[in-house]
Amino acid sequence: MNSQTKRYGPFALVCGLCLGAAMLMGTALAQSTWVDEINGSLNFYKTSYPGSNWEPYSQRLQMVKEAVDRGDTKTVKTEMGKWFKMLRARDQGIHDVAADELFNFAVMITPIQEYGITVPPAPGSEPGY
Repeated sequence: MNSQTKRYGPFALVCGLCLGAAMLMGTALAQSTWVDEINGSLNFYKTSYPGSNWEPYSQRLQMVKEAVDRGDTKTVKTEMGKWFKMLRARDQGIHDVAADELFNFAVMITPIQEYGITVPPAPGSEPGY
């Protein structure tokens, strides 16, 4: 080994450890990110449509987040299915536009197939996913 190769050894080791740590953190964060994104969107609609009762939606998403963190796929499937039904039915008198936009956003980012989540169809349409 020459003197130039010896200088890069510790640098390469530190870089490799940093990259490995970043990959592990990214994987752990990715598991709950989709729930956090839906919750952020929900918070936007809470402020845009303050006359609606959004609390049951927030509570259900909190249960989903906790289930994702535990690795409880059965609860994620059940609770997200209920959450989508709440949106379709406009439970708690939420605004139609907010319900549709939140529903569409959540369908886009939720790993539906991974958890086997049943998504209700739009009223008057063919059965959904």
